Amino acid sequence: MYYPDLSNECQVDRGTHIRAIGWLSADHLFTTGSASLEFLNVLMSHVSTAWAPVWVAGPHFCEFCPKPKRGEGRIGGSANVWIPTVSAVYVAPALVTHYIESHSYLPPEEFIAAVLACPPQSSPEFHELMGRHSRA
Repeated sequence: MYYPDLSNECQVDRGTHIRAIGWLSADHLFTTGSASLEFLNVLMSHVSTAWAPVWVAGPHFCEFCPKPKRGEGRIGGSANVWIPTVSAVYVAPALVTHYIESHSYLPPEEFIAAVLACPPQSSPEFHELMGRHSRA
């Protein structure tokens, strides 16, 4: 399901404080480039321990990978990740890491900075940042 980067809604959240990231579709162009290994490692850590306030009823599959051969699996996922800052909450599908690694997707610089500054997903600091936006 496609949502433009930095829009105020995505499949799992919406509001003036929300910034959608990485909700890509084969029908829409996206920015490409090289992301730093540091950023990718930190993002992968957030994705692997992601706070999950909602569950979705099935995976979304990568629209950019070629159709798999018989017996091979498709690249997909149903998890999402929230990255809060003082002023916004970035929401991305877990597939964002695949898009970066395999398809050279380059998220907006403000998302990269937010990921690098975000406290660990289960930390009190993370939940305090998320709480700021639930009261907004």
